[in-house]
Amino acid sequence: MPENRCHVLLVEDDEEDYLLTKDLLTELHDPRAELSWVRDYRAALDAARRDHYDVCLVDYRLGGPQDGIDLIRALVADGHQIPVVLLTGEGTHSVDVEAAQAGASDFLVKGEVSSAVLERTIRYAMQSHAALRDLKESYRTTVRALATALELRDDETGAHAARVTELAMRLTHRVAPGLAADPELEYAFLLHDIGKIGVPDSIVLKQGPLDPSETERMRHHVQLGEQIVAQVPYLNGLVRDIITSHHERWDGTGYPRGLQGEDIPLSARIFAVVDAYDAMTNDRPYRKAMPTHQALAELQRVAGTQLDPNVVREFLVLASELKRANAA
Repeated sequence: MPENRCHVLLVEDDEEDYLLTKDLLTELHDPRAELSWVRDYRAALDAARRDHYDVCLVDYRLGGPQDGIDLIRALVADGHQIPVVLLTGEGTHSVDVEAAQAGASDFLVKGEVSSAVLERTIRYAMQSHAALRDLKESYRTTVRALATALELRDDETGAHAARVTELAMRLTHRVAPGLAADPELEYAFLLHDIGKIGVPDSIVLKQGPLDPSETERMRHHVQLGEQIVAQVPYLNGLVRDIITSHHERWDGTGYPRGLQGEDIPLSARIFAVVDAYDAMTNDRPYRKAMPTHQALAELQRVAGTQLDPNVVREFLVLASELKRANAA
């Protein structure tokens, strides 16, 4: 198959409009198009998850409760694996803005589209999407490297951030699948303790318990982390929530704000369970690791005081599943 052939998914409920778009696509030269057609929101999501497409053309007004904008949002939230172009009969500024905010690469007015315009739009959508994907992967690699470098201070393998991130992502998929789809979540888990970069080694690496003044300095890493990510707008959502709230306690006795119960962001409640488990089951400068069964019993003991009891319950199920999988 020629390298310049692209696979196009057309989501269009009107057969006449489908045939018109199909005719335009047959005239494309670079890239040449191979077309698949579905009529509605659900069929489009199923097709996008089942097969690979280079671009998706979506009608603005689909026949059903969800329109084209809803579909674009769903495709973007599903990992943004495919660039999307909105096709509409309404060439208004409001539709343009709506499409861009939903995550569309571009939008085209049906009656004004030529094969040349469609060809150029598809090519640019594919190129810009590939560039964005490369940028995000580079960003992800940089964040991972930074997290590992930070962890090397008090973890000789530098593996703590990677361990808790993997486990926290698994738990989030159980507790809140929609939250797990947010690409920022992984960065949030990786950078949870970035503020420790401003805490002296004499405190971070101390072999025994911290005295009151040292405890206060250690707790200040939350504010330091918040100040760091505030300089990076892309990291100012979920990342900020987890940095500032993963030391809060379900009963309101945590820090820095004394948040209680569901006032604590869900992402931070999820991470707090995983972080506590990882801290107990791995060696730290001030103590040795405890057995897994003992750590799980401790999580059950503090559920409803330190930790969200519902999240702990889901974690215990996950831990049991992972144990069975590892034994198989």
